[in-house]
Amino acid sequence: MKTRSWVIRGVLAGLIATALLGFTGCGGDLPKGSIAQVGQAFISEKPFEELKSLYEAVGRAPDKDAQKDEYERFEQSVAEYLVQMEVLEQQAGAYEIDITDTDVEAAIAEIKQMFQGDEAKFKKALEKQQLSLEQFTAQTRDRLLLDKMKAAVTVDVEVTESEVEAYYEANKKDYVQPEQREVRHILIAVGGADGESAPTQADWEAAKKEADKIRAEVQNGANFRATAEKYSDDEDTRSSGGRLGTVIPGQTVPEFEEAVFSLKKDEISQPVKTQYGYHIIQVTEITPEEQLPFDRVHDSIRAALMEHKTEQAWQSWLAETQAKLGVVYLSGLEPETPAILRSTTTEASDEQMGDEEAAGDRGTAQSSETTDSSKE
Repeated sequence: MKTRSWVIRGVLAGLIATALLGFTGCGGDLPKGSIAQVGQAFISEKPFEELKSLYEAVGRAPDKDAQKDEYERFEQSVAEYLVQMEVLEQQAGAYEIDITDTDVEAAIAEIKQMFQGDEAKFKKALEKQQLSLEQFTAQTRDRLLLDKMKAAVTVDVEVTESEVEAYYEANKKDYVQPEQREVRHILIAVGGADGESAPTQADWEAAKKEADKIRAEVQNGANFRATAEKYSDDEDTRSSGGRLGTVIPGQTVPEFEEAVFSLKKDEISQPVKTQYGYHIIQVTEITPEEQLPFDRVHDSIRAALMEHKTEQAWQSWLAETQAKLGVVYLSGLEPETPAILRSTTTEASDEQMGDEEAAGDRGTAQSSETTDSSKE
């Protein structure tokens, strides 16, 4: 019965989306020079072309000729961003949000502090991005409006302690600290006679013979640290007596890893052959795999769930508001997946998996590339 209910909810979500899509479409009746309509307002080609040109100028747009599909999606994302900002402009009053010149000036002054107040460096950074101060000011205002609107719309979003606990219990396997080993080694590198050509069989045999000799010295009581400082060809670790530090699975080449995790504490390995040469390895400390306790990961789980639920609420609000206002795009510029369909599909999916699992599986929701880029 539970499985059937998810199917029914998914179908209902699709039907709702289909019904609401009547408010969002492509328009052949837009006035000449317009790329979209939001309610009674029209978005002209000018800001659309300016924003496209900005990204093209700094090499952040696909090639129009060689990447036609990608360029089409790029244009759609630019149009969608401008539609989103128009929606926010129209709704700001309902949330008592007004971005003043003082707000924008304060935000720009804060950004200038990143350049230690050096006006010349700030202007040079704008030039590098091929931004005029006027364009940067407009982008800063957009960013402030977006941030304040998102905060106002999602102010009531919260994550309960039970949600955090439930997520941890359902995803315990993701909160395991793998076994760690403190490792040191001595490397006998192998290379061609001229230092550039590929090593010959004779080169490998000579390196193995040298490694065997050095291992015997250590086995017979020679200090590992002093021996590494004397013989090792690993310049990065030689001065520290061959100390590599903490090694966890997946960090090193397979042959080295296999040797490291098969050694007992303080045991000296046989010479281990890798692409770099022969290694003499010693494990000086072993920390077993550990299930991280709830209190150590509590804050990170709460933050991830909060970010996910906030983004979900924001995207739902955007979709519902666009449907209410009515949005029409110039043919070819409408998003591949309209906002209302994205929202209802996400909600159905989250119901099926459970909010906590959805947050873990998807991580933080993604915003459009154009919106993110406008904040830079």
